[in-house]
Amino acid sequence: MRKRLMSLMIVGLAILLFGTMAVFVSTAKAGKPTIKHYGIVDLTGPYGILVPDVWEAKLDYYRLVDEQGGIDGYPVDLVWGETGNMMARTWSHYKKYKQSGAQLLWLASSPDGEALKNTLVKDKIFCPLNYGQSDPQLYPPAWTYIDGPSYGEGFGTFLKMAKAEWDKAGKKGTMKVGIIGPDTAYGRAALEPGQRFGKKIGVDVVGQEFVPVVPIDITPQILRLKDKGVDWIWMQGLSQIATVFMKNMASLGLQGKIPVAGFWWVTGAEMLRRIGPNFSEGYIFNSYNYLPQVEKNHPGIKKCMEMRQKYHKKAADEYYVRGVRATQFVIELTKRTLGKYGYKGLTGENYMKTMETFKNWKTPWDLGAPFDITPNDRRTAKKMLFYQVKGGKLVRYSDWIDAPHLYPDDMAKLFQK
Repeated sequence: MRKRLMSLMIVGLAILLFGTMAVFVSTAKAGKPTIKHYGIVDLTGPYGILVPDVWEAKLDYYRLVDEQGGIDGYPVDLVWGETGNMMARTWSHYKKYKQSGAQLLWLASSPDGEALKNTLVKDKIFCPLNYGQSDPQLYPPAWTYIDGPSYGEGFGTFLKMAKAEWDKAGKKGTMKVGIIGPDTAYGRAALEPGQRFGKKIGVDVVGQEFVPVVPIDITPQILRLKDKGVDWIWMQGLSQIATVFMKNMASLGLQGKIPVAGFWWVTGAEMLRRIGPNFSEGYIFNSYNYLPQVEKNHPGIKKCMEMRQKYHKKAADEYYVRGVRATQFVIELTKRTLGKYGYKGLTGENYMKTMETFKNWKTPWDLGAPFDITPNDRRTAKKMLFYQVKGGKLVRYSDWIDAPHLYPDDMAKLFQK
């Protein structure tokens, strides 16, 4: 009973925290009817440490748009519900939004995206962006797009970069890479496409060691990968896994001996905040958004800083920038759909038709990779940057790298020209 009461209190605090912003987002102006978007998000539960800043940025940008007159004079309202990473709540919110006439639905979770994929098609409700980017949502293509490349393609971009470095250094033999991650939709996402791509470019992805979502010790998994002779370890787990992993690597004397890289949900900035520079040193990660800790003088980053300072009196972090970039895209998508089809034409089907009008489009604040949509391809960005923790701070590790398109072989006809 006490545990249940504590859970309810946490959810209540999350709703109270964001509820104040929701009031501003849903403030309609007199005159034109309100455009409604919907969202389902997990702000509490095991992933609650990462998503809130992304969602706060989204709400802030909707608020800013409304304060500046809406979309071509139409107020815009984001109606959303929190799940605590519980699928029953996801379905409850979804059914309620469907009954309300939802046409556009944001998502923030790979399990939610995979579970809802076929239902969205059946109900003709369009998901323009899911922050959960597991590959099964993309293949075969449906009514769900993701924010950037897929997790598998993010790993593939790393393999491409690491193999180029291996060859440039004149190293002999086959480069070996192992994966650490949980047995979840996002945790498994890099393995199969990574092994397929590895074979094509001459990299041996030796397999994956699975760990709990919130682990205490990962030493056995690290040692098994070490015994396989890996040259790199790829982190496909979130920060509660990566922080334990990096501490274990240090205690085993392997930090700096086996290099470590990870994906955009486990940024070096997050590592520095949670475990400090000593344990984080050397860590490499990819991103399709600019980082405020590195590109601090970029005009768009400054605008993110100004907006968060205006509404919350605090600085924008990398998750906040990611949320702003995605929201600017969805607002532009809505504006284009409204312009072509009118208010009554803001349907899931018309939103999806409008997606392919985005060709190398940069957001108004230019916060990262351009949005480039092609037929059947449900990725919204196809380029990656790599960053590294070096000398206790974040530095750029690479220029933009094209992400490989790792569609299954039996779907090649959908994508090949």
